[in-house]
Amino acid sequence: MTAAPDPSPGQRQEVHVSSLPAARRAGTAGRGRASARRSRSASPAARSKAAKPAAPAAAALRRSTTGKAAVVRRPAAGKAGSRRTAAGASSAGDAGYRRAGQPLPPLSGSLSVIISARNEEQTLLKLLDQVNRLQPLEIIVVLNGCSDRSFQRTRMCSRATIVHVPESAGHDVGRSLGAKLSRGDILLFLDGDMVIPVRQMSLFAEAVDGGVDVALNDLDHLLPPFALSDAVTRCKMYLNAVLGRNDLGVSSMTAVPHALSRKALERIGYRELMVPPKAHALSIMGQLRVEKAGTVNVIKHNRLRQGNTGAGNAMEQLIAGDHAEALAQVLAERQASGRLPEGHLQEQRRQMAAWRNAL
Repeated sequence: MTAAPDPSPGQRQEVHVSSLPAARRAGTAGRGRASARRSRSASPAARSKAAKPAAPAAAALRRSTTGKAAVVRRPAAGKAGSRRTAAGASSAGDAGYRRAGQPLPPLSGSLSVIISARNEEQTLLKLLDQVNRLQPLEIIVVLNGCSDRSFQRTRMCSRATIVHVPESAGHDVGRSLGAKLSRGDILLFLDGDMVIPVRQMSLFAEAVDGGVDVALNDLDHLLPPFALSDAVTRCKMYLNAVLGRNDLGVSSMTAVPHALSRKALERIGYRELMVPPKAHALSIMGQLRVEKAGTVNVIKHNRLRQGNTGAGNAMEQLIAGDHAEALAQVLAERQASGRLPEGHLQEQRRQMAAWRNAL
């Protein structure tokens, strides 16, 4: 990744990412990948000078390359977001929200909001309006293979740093790339096809600001019990059970919104965000503080696409493969630590295969 010289006022900085992957590789289950996933105060100038250019994406992302470049457009000088302080946000939108009787609690840490989107021209501006009310340090919008006017819509938000990927790399790769480019203490992940009210998304940032490392969306009361659940829900519940976190239910980094602390990102590694269940498992095994933070009904607002409808659809296969990869990581680490003898490991694998085949 190469950065252009510091922009003069009124100009946007451009960062070119060479050899950005177009698609995630298949999970250990060997299933194909879909292009999208649902489940799901320093001054800006000082921070810009302090930030180091990101490493080449080819070395950072473990996916096949297309040779096409992604372009990152940063806001013009003086237009970047700032940290919310106890004095309150200064924007007219946020002031109006306070007048409505729902003040946003101040954050002590800086906030980066990362939005992954593909052909979301109908919802992006509405979502960005809500995000602006959080007064984040930065808004990073990763446009994955958009063929509509999503790019033009996003440019209407002066705070947005736009990562334009010519061919879809999938939401997970988009989140990983956005995390790599981020500078905030708190990282809030959203998808561009869902307009979430500012108060709901704020809960996840507030949880991390209060000491949580991974703040998850709580969907338990929106879903049926295990016996009546679909394959994706069972995968999430099973992984949490294996990790000894039955209290998390179906909560997972597969679903948005969720938020991470800078500590969590550094502990997990941004590459691992490309396989959310694996990142989820690594967070728990790494003794990070993983908790539910709020409920956003992504089931009701999920945009139906060709790849996420019907039994055994591509998205279902994708997520099942991701969870198999996460479980393999859990078993490998337990074996390496001596907590899982070889005979027991084989039995665990047999039981896992039987469970997965019965889905």
